[in-house]
Amino acid sequence: MYEALRAVLRRRFADADEIEIHGLAVIAGGYSRETFRFDAHILRNGSREVLPMILRKDPPRESAILHSDRQLEHDLLERLRRHTSLPVSESYLVERDPATFGEAAMILQRMPGSGEVSALFHGDRTEEAEAVATQLCEYLAQLHLTDPALLNPDGRLDDPRGVGIDVSSWERYMDTTIEYYLRSYDDFAFDPVPVFRDAYLYLKHTRPRPLPLRVVHGDFNPANFLYENGRVTAIIDWENAHVGDPREDLGWLKLMDLLSNTNIFGSVKAEGGFLGLYNKLTGFGITEEEVNYFQIFTGAHIGVPVVSAVKRRIEKKHLELLHLYLTQPVLVSELAFTQLLGYPNPLAGAQP
Repeated sequence: MYEALRAVLRRRFADADEIEIHGLAVIAGGYSRETFRFDAHILRNGSREVLPMILRKDPPRESAILHSDRQLEHDLLERLRRHTSLPVSESYLVERDPATFGEAAMILQRMPGSGEVSALFHGDRTEEAEAVATQLCEYLAQLHLTDPALLNPDGRLDDPRGVGIDVSSWERYMDTTIEYYLRSYDDFAFDPVPVFRDAYLYLKHTRPRPLPLRVVHGDFNPANFLYENGRVTAIIDWENAHVGDPREDLGWLKLMDLLSNTNIFGSVKAEGGFLGLYNKLTGFGITEEEVNYFQIFTGAHIGVPVVSAVKRRIEKKHLELLHLYLTQPVLVSELAFTQLLGYPNPLAGAQP
């Protein structure tokens, strides 16, 4: 892999006299891509520049959880850097030829900061936690106020999964997305209680009011940002970005805030909390009830490819161990859906 990295980086840094790769190592975590860290030493005219980098590589197609496009992610990152002040990595290049790294890949700037959010939101670092959570809210509002035409000029974020999503209006977007969820249920209908199908039908019949469609991150959760000294230093993992309802990012963040045992929503003090500050910045006037609806909606958007991947592993279409591990968050999300849908709790009132 060292020589492959040097070869592709020579395309990006054509004026380099030499390129050295140091400290190549796997980064643990993340379900959908294979990720490595390394430092590229760029030698020019006797001087040395050290650039911290990330290699994000697609897994083999048969075991992939989410099929996404590295070129599309690269282009979105560059547009975010051009049209917003969100802290995102520079994407140096995309290598689409699977002969180079085994699958398509991209090389990104490795951003500074820590991803250890539990340590931030549990303990005595309340002022830093408030500052980070407030800035996350401000960045999310900025993303949702950015003209979609600037971030999606070619329309490739309209339906990046190629599943028939129609963004010609909010109503058509909701119709076609929920239809996608219901079609997909037949591919993974192995739950003994059809909670997921019930959730999708709930989405169909209890829709909130329309909002303007925007480019959304699609996986805005406590694992997808870095921070340092009370500042958000990076928002990462944009592979699930798409044109959608801004409340999707709020709903997913709220759900994962709970499941991850962080406290991002509760750490914002300005304007009465995260949602109050977001509403002041955007003018959207979103209610708690709408956020709760979109906890299920975005849980489905993230969950459909994950549950489908688990089903393929159960049927032994591949033997990846990761997919067995993913049964745990699938079961947790199913339990979360029952609570959001108001199912009776069989353990309520039980003695410890």
